[in-house]
Amino acid sequence: MNSAVGSTLRQLDGPVLLTGHTGFKGTWMTLLLEHLQIPVVGYSLPAEKGSLFDRAKRAGSIPEAFLDVRDLDSFRRFADIHKPSVVLHFAAQPLVLESYRSPVETFATNVMGTANVLSASFEMKTVEAVAVITTDKVYRNDDSGRAFIETDPLAGKDPYSASKVGSEAVVAAWQQIAKVSGGPSVISLRAGNVIGGGDWAEDRLLPDLIRGFSNNQVITLRSPKSTRPWQHVLDPLIGYLMAIEHLLNGNKVSALNFGPDTKSLEVCEIAEFAQKTWPLITKI
Repeated sequence: MNSAVGSTLRQLDGPVLLTGHTGFKGTWMTLLLEHLQIPVVGYSLPAEKGSLFDRAKRAGSIPEAFLDVRDLDSFRRFADIHKPSVVLHFAAQPLVLESYRSPVETFATNVMGTANVLSASFEMKTVEAVAVITTDKVYRNDDSGRAFIETDPLAGKDPYSASKVGSEAVVAAWQQIAKVSGGPSVISLRAGNVIGGGDWAEDRLLPDLIRGFSNNQVITLRSPKSTRPWQHVLDPLIGYLMAIEHLLNGNKVSALNFGPDTKSLEVCEIAEFAQKTWPLITKI
């Protein structure tokens, strides 16, 4: 890791307020901030049983509240108590298939939750920067295989990606508010599929493979020829911190993508690699 990462954040008066700190990426980000000796407080729904947060026994490790970002007043009170200098907004409904089952809740969390976090952050004089974590699924996909760039058009076809396009619209609105009325710097940070220890979410490729392997079950692959920009969870997280410090150092940027610079692998290629890694399994 670049030894300079975190140097600007360590000099701030207030902590980093991390929403979604009980999630997979949120737990890893908390651990990373602690490793870098950057004070952090967490605001999230309670952890799911068996999650990384639960298995690592993280409850009580940092100042935290187990509340919902859709509750604006509760978020305001928590932020007012801790007076953060930076807000990292990870909290979201992140699963595509769940968004089909609960589209209204997905939009409420991902769009209005983002609006609540930004609204409360702009009310606080201590907040210098806000980073909203979205996804590369916000881009209009023409199936060309070309890597997305930040200026590509946004369009979501399923409830999850559409809700994240909505959160991007919220970010753009508050960026305009900052230009007109002042306020903290706001950036959208987009990344593709992350992998790493402790991810047990439903309907994700590697956790599904591990569950199937563990139970010696045949695994059905959805869209086996689809490609995704697979990356280890720590790679975009370090990038997020570098982006925040870039803002804090007076630079202007509205959105950044994080992903590998190598050829993306197909779902079936990842499954075949996993099958070779766990050789007891004979069928996918």
